[in-house]
Amino acid sequence: MRSLLVSLSLTTAAGGLYALCYPSFLGPGWLPLLFVALPFFLWRLEVAATARRTLLHILAYNLGLNLVGYYWIPHTLREFGQLPYGVSLLLGLLFSLILQPHWWLYGLWKKYRPELSWYSELGVLVTALVMTIFERYFPQQFPSFVGSPWLHLAPFLGLTPTVGIAGFSFITYWVALETYTQLALKTFRPQVWIVLAAFIGINALIPLRERYSERVLPVRIVQANIGNFLKVQSERGDANSFEAIQRKYEELSTRETGFRPELIVWPETAYPNMFYGAQTRLDQTFLSVLEKTGAELLIGGYDQDSSKSAGDFVETVFNSSIHIRDGKLHSAYHKNILIPFGETLPFGPLNSLIVSVVPAVSLFARGEGTPEMTTRQGYRLVTPICYEILESNYMRSLLNQWGGTHLIVNHTNDSWYGDTAEPHQHLFLSKWRALEFLMPIVRSTNTGISSVIYPDGSESRRLGIGEEGRLDVNVALGSGEATLYQRFGIYPLLAVVALLIFGTWLRERKFTA
Repeated sequence: MRSLLVSLSLTTAAGGLYALCYPSFLGPGWLPLLFVALPFFLWRLEVAATARRTLLHILAYNLGLNLVGYYWIPHTLREFGQLPYGVSLLLGLLFSLILQPHWWLYGLWKKYRPELSWYSELGVLVTALVMTIFERYFPQQFPSFVGSPWLHLAPFLGLTPTVGIAGFSFITYWVALETYTQLALKTFRPQVWIVLAAFIGINALIPLRERYSERVLPVRIVQANIGNFLKVQSERGDANSFEAIQRKYEELSTRETGFRPELIVWPETAYPNMFYGAQTRLDQTFLSVLEKTGAELLIGGYDQDSSKSAGDFVETVFNSSIHIRDGKLHSAYHKNILIPFGETLPFGPLNSLIVSVVPAVSLFARGEGTPEMTTRQGYRLVTPICYEILESNYMRSLLNQWGGTHLIVNHTNDSWYGDTAEPHQHLFLSKWRALEFLMPIVRSTNTGISSVIYPDGSESRRLGIGEEGRLDVNVALGSGEATLYQRFGIYPLLAVVALLIFGTWLRERKFTA
């Protein structure tokens, strides 16, 4: 029992160490920690004698990750759900069960995997591939991958537009598995280290570069820094709060500086009143901004399902990106991926009752597909909302639906997290989409961090956490040409891994013949 407790404690520490690869309360994150924490965790999983011990070690690892990386969850639960501190803390700890759910699937794989020499080079390669697939296709509450910390090496990540973040996850799993295996067997197997050196070298030799068109779009990003109390009061119909928010957005959007924006972007759910699709009569605020600036507007707002009662707000309202131009609502994108327990609940007919008790929980309708959003100049946009941009597969589907996209605009509202590491983590993970698709991202948030992310991983000037202002940027648009990763997803990586597995199989077969 004592040895088990020591092992679980060290595994919890490994989870905390892994969290420090990302931005945290201790700093921007450190990539080398990845190759200490992950091999140790995988080793403890492999030597766990029973399925019960395997699951306990997965829970311990996720607990360490939760306490160090997601320490902001209890704060968010208090802010969002107005829950007592003790309840928020308990629920925050329970998130350890769902933060990295693909590890539970790996626990089942370990128990029921087919007969194979799993310590062989072939066995390790297959395991790394299985882990990569589990991670990629098993839904996560806050999508992150073990390959994500490689972002610290940007712009020297030139393979990203070919293999995506999945390629970096695969090489990470492979190196971590081989590290503990070679130590356990007290042997040296050069293949993985040769491939790792080649992988790093190729990324460095072909650094990420902007693949821009010759077209530039002057964009104004508005960050009004609206507090949650004022925001919620306005959404509940308080006229003074509503007018205060309107005035702030209008003033920040129209203040004369000599810059002539062609597109003005507001963050997620910035406008507290309701839109009604094509039937919407625009508020005077929008007409004033359009008249004073001559720009188009792209704002976060609420769009009511016109087929439902206007007084019914339970699963009839969409969290939306609203495109306003030429004096009318031109198109609206409805968020497709809703955040469990924040924007949707899984309890069917009980949902309405729960919302009456915890009114801060929204019950949005789920959007389907995406409309074509095009500016007057013919520039095509996609507008993922909040955490949708963290879903690499989903972003591929958005971009491939229409093709020829020039810009990604990400509306988000990180105000629920306060001055914690979450906005930095969210921004950090979002950058991978710019790298995978070689496309700039305009990131507009309510309370920070707002900026433009470039395809080499760099940024424009930021509007930081708690800062009120606007950011005027001439954004060089993407070329509209799809990357290999955008076209084919994980298949280029699978082709490379298949060659590695086949070559390893031939070599091991020849050696044992």
